[in-house]
Amino acid sequence: MTTSIRRSAASRSRRLAFGGVAAAAALVLAACGSSGGGSTTSSAAPSSTEEPSGTIKVWAQQGQPGEVKAVQDAVAEFNSSQSKIKVELTLLPQATYGQTIATTPVDKLPDAFEFDGETLGALVYAQKLAPLEGVVSQEALDAQLPSLKALGTYPGDGKRYSVSQYDSGLGLWGNKALLSAAGVTDIPTTIDAAWSAQEFYDVVTKVAGTLKGGKGLDIKENYAGTWPGYAFTPIVNGAGFPLVNDGSANGNLNAPAVATALTDFSKMRALTDPNTDDKAFTGKRVALSWCGHWCYPDYSKALGDDLVLIPLPNFGIGTKSGQGSHSWAASAGSQNLPAAGKFLDFVVADAQITAVTDANGAVPGTESAIAASANYKQGGPLALYADQLAKSCGSNPPTQDCVTVPRTISPAWPVINDKYSQAFWNIWKGADAQAELDKAAKAIDLDYADNDGYQS
Repeated sequence: MTTSIRRSAASRSRRLAFGGVAAAAALVLAACGSSGGGSTTSSAAPSSTEEPSGTIKVWAQQGQPGEVKAVQDAVAEFNSSQSKIKVELTLLPQATYGQTIATTPVDKLPDAFEFDGETLGALVYAQKLAPLEGVVSQEALDAQLPSLKALGTYPGDGKRYSVSQYDSGLGLWGNKALLSAAGVTDIPTTIDAAWSAQEFYDVVTKVAGTLKGGKGLDIKENYAGTWPGYAFTPIVNGAGFPLVNDGSANGNLNAPAVATALTDFSKMRALTDPNTDDKAFTGKRVALSWCGHWCYPDYSKALGDDLVLIPLPNFGIGTKSGQGSHSWAASAGSQNLPAAGKFLDFVVADAQITAVTDANGAVPGTESAIAASANYKQGGPLALYADQLAKSCGSNPPTQDCVTVPRTISPAWPVINDKYSQAFWNIWKGADAQAELDKAAKAIDLDYADNDGYQS
């Protein structure tokens, strides 16, 4: 990782978009050693007659400098804003932060902590999170974006376990000059106008035919690993299916429509720059890049007014996209949940949201903070991301009416992510899609069966 704040922010945003698997796996293993399922209620329940008071411990990661300053400033402002509650902040190394959360016993966790949102299912299953209804104010819970409400809700019991300061965005970045030179002038910029899969293929083919290297698309192949769990799940969702539904991947991940969509997508490999230097788009070797909000600083610097944000293609039931990032929670082992709740209220207020999103460039976590953002407000260059997140599918199977889909909120997510990512890369390289998806679905369902369906 470089030392520049901008590149650190991009690196961390990528990790938040598709990282955290090792930590989630450790949480699942820890939970398997206990009874598993459900949260542990602290003995210090919120009181309607007493003002919260006392000292609480809070953990956050020692990561991108701008974000570190934002959380340090938030703690200092919270402590100076009142005299009854004192927050003691501990910053832990970024590289091992998720693993630390995963392996720390619940009675040793702080009262409140930051965590990677994709590990929520594993954390709830390991009984480490306190439900936030009655702990965080209803006003703060209601103000969260629809996508963040979905991200923070555990499907097993329908309870909210996290709040977030920001979310992520995924789409296509286009070079208007290169697209125009290839005769592509109808460039969609709204959800309803997304290219169909065939139109997308035709555009990439046209552009590739006009460029020296014969490539038209970048899919950030250089990210490798479990990038598909975030970036290319929208293909599955766009075909009309979740990766897993009701604890079963069979009939969902391996549905024939999904196999067809991924087969069609893989045909574009010959037209895709492998992007080993991460400069395929900024170097103008391609006209389209499948990437997220974190690419905006580099891309806008390289292209200026030629940069355009485009929704992902429609693979059957409308454009679909990813969502999810870091969140905040209260520990189920906290002996002072009311005070922890007051701090969480504070960090998800617009002032703190704006401070951190100014530092990391992510999508602000409330509609009011979005409206005040030059980038994400209506008419802003990144407004599409906010529009998508307003139409979250939640944990329900995707439909025509929703857009963003959270990564499967389940203790099984590490296995789901790994098996789907393996299948995607194999299909991308030419393997039979149906066979690969059948194999992945079988492995995922076996994991559920081996863990009694991760029932509470």
